[in-house]
Amino acid sequence: MRGRSSYIKKCLVLAFVGIFCLGVLSEKPKAGEKFPDKPIKMLVGFTAGGTVDLMTRLLGSLASEDLGQPVVVVNKPGATSTIAVAEVATSKPDGYILASFPVLVVTLTPYLVNVRFDPVKSFEPLVGYCANPVGLCVLQNAPWKSLKEMIEWARKNPGELSVSSMGVGSPPHIGFECIARNEKIQWKHVPYPGGLPAATALLGGHVKAHLGSGSHLPFLQSGQFRMLVSFSFTRHPKYPDVPTLKELGYDNPFSQYEVIAAPKGVPEPVLKILEDAFGKAARHDAFKQFLDQISFEPGYKNREEMRSLIEAEYKASGELINKLGLKVK
Repeated sequence: MRGRSSYIKKCLVLAFVGIFCLGVLSEKPKAGEKFPDKPIKMLVGFTAGGTVDLMTRLLGSLASEDLGQPVVVVNKPGATSTIAVAEVATSKPDGYILASFPVLVVTLTPYLVNVRFDPVKSFEPLVGYCANPVGLCVLQNAPWKSLKEMIEWARKNPGELSVSSMGVGSPPHIGFECIARNEKIQWKHVPYPGGLPAATALLGGHVKAHLGSGSHLPFLQSGQFRMLVSFSFTRHPKYPDVPTLKELGYDNPFSQYEVIAAPKGVPEPVLKILEDAFGKAARHDAFKQFLDQISFEPGYKNREEMRSLIEAEYKASGELINKLGLKVK
């Protein structure tokens, strides 16, 4: 009887433990089931008021309508946006911290500066939301009417051509580096922590030209800047007289996409919620109208498309950097 009583007690204990564990498991929310239940933080690696900042704020506002929680933009400028991107890469993968940045921050910049993330393995792209219209600009009263004239002047005045951009390793910087090496001219790159201060440097006469990635567009519209060449694959509809790099005989292997990404490891249901919300925002009429106002090019891409683009461009960038003989600094 004692053995049987002991056996019954053990069975009861095991049954109680099983019921308790089942209860705990049934009470645990499924990944993404209650997401989000607090504000989402979106890091932008450029100064407030810049183009990427403004686009991200509008996207966040539109996405918050579906998410049911605000998207709070936090500006962390510096190092061509890699400071902000690195913070997201090492953050908790729960979907509550994201980043908005030019795709070349992860496909090109890591070849030129030391970064604290793996360009391909540290992130999960959510959506590509537009294509960035990069261009080389000078003041309206500058003596050069074409890129050819600027290059000829730079060849006669070695090291005197100072050009501002949003940072070392940025798409405009590398694009012009390709031109300079091809033409065998010496120039001075003047990096800034964002497109807006880089553009105002030209406006204030501190540099002779500006490599804009959206920051140049307001000054083009106001007539203060003149664009000598566009880095886009096709001519900009609002500036049909400005030739592209390809038309002038220069290679342009980079896309200019802007992307929203999460750290690797975010649960799939959460990724789906985020992709749907920001994808809908990127295709919203209000966002398209804003892109038209600032002369940006619509360019929505979903998660799979952006992942494939990043992997392909990271490989192509490595080949280009090797060809140019540039190294990580």
